Amino acid sequence: MSALPQYGKHLHPSATMRAVLIDRYGGPEVLRLATVPRPVPTRGQVLVRTRFIGVNPKDVIVRKGKFQIATGKKFPLIVGHDIAGEVVEVGLGADLAKGDQVYGMINDFAGRAYAEYAAVDCQQLAKAPASIELAAAAAVPLAAQTALQALRDDAQLKAGQTVLINGASGGVGVFAIQIAKILGAQVTAVCSHRNIDLVTELGADRVIDYTKTELVELDEQFDAIFDVFGNYRFDKLKKLLSARGTYVNTIPSARIFKDVARSFVRRKRAKLVIVKSRRDQLDWLRQQIDAGRLRVVVDRSFPLANIAEAHRYMETKRARGKVVLAVD
Repeated sequence: MSALPQYGKHLHPSATMRAVLIDRYGGPEVLRLATVPRPVPTRGQVLVRTRFIGVNPKDVIVRKGKFQIATGKKFPLIVGHDIAGEVVEVGLGADLAKGDQVYGMINDFAGRAYAEYAAVDCQQLAKAPASIELAAAAAVPLAAQTALQALRDDAQLKAGQTVLINGASGGVGVFAIQIAKILGAQVTAVCSHRNIDLVTELGADRVIDYTKTELVELDEQFDAIFDVFGNYRFDKLKKLLSARGTYVNTIPSARIFKDVARSFVRRKRAKLVIVKSRRDQLDWLRQQIDAGRLRVVVDRSFPLANIAEAHRYMETKRARGKVVLAVD
């Protein structure tokens, strides 16, 4: 049985669970299903019986080792961040109850969601939306909180302003369109031709087919640019920003860190969104979902045992909305 260094001493002495491990960084083939000790919730944590897991590009990046400065080189690791399930055990000081249906994102950089159980700080979780299945709830936390933090917190997008969303049909993009509309903004969505109908249904006021139009050739300005794909540099798009506009990127790199630092003394700003799961934001998202203002788009579901296939599909970058894993 594998030892899991990220759990330290907080393991159940006899109970086990299935989990997806990696023993090295690499391609989808490094993902393997194994039996490991079940974690025990510590103070402020709850133990969640995971029913569904959201698969995110961040999981793929972690698996490849591109963030190993943060994830380290101690193996095996359990990766993954988004979970939905029910609370089965409550640690001291936790304010959730046994039996609660919850959803959320594990803030650890590597994550540990690809498992039947996860011990999670209860402030990184919230009650799951009542109007959707847990499979859909698992698709929400990382992607929707990324969009919310990028648009509302970083770009400070307000009613009547304009926003350009590059990568509008992916997991983060589908939430970004809808959140921008909830905030009262005018949305220009960038996607391929096959996704025009989808982003229009989600509320985009205008759609640009990136196979026909280069963004750098546009002759207009926006109050915010959300570069979900992260495939444009700030200096290439800053001419598209209004006088005090904000460009927000999702992909950490030396270049974006330099752009962020330099923009402190400039009117046009560059920012990097590094998502953190927070109860208040998960509650806000639940309210929007249950009120019918925020739709969850799930492209497809894979069983946990087919995790390598799910990662291969993610790497095609053709997913419309989110990909989830079914644990049972």
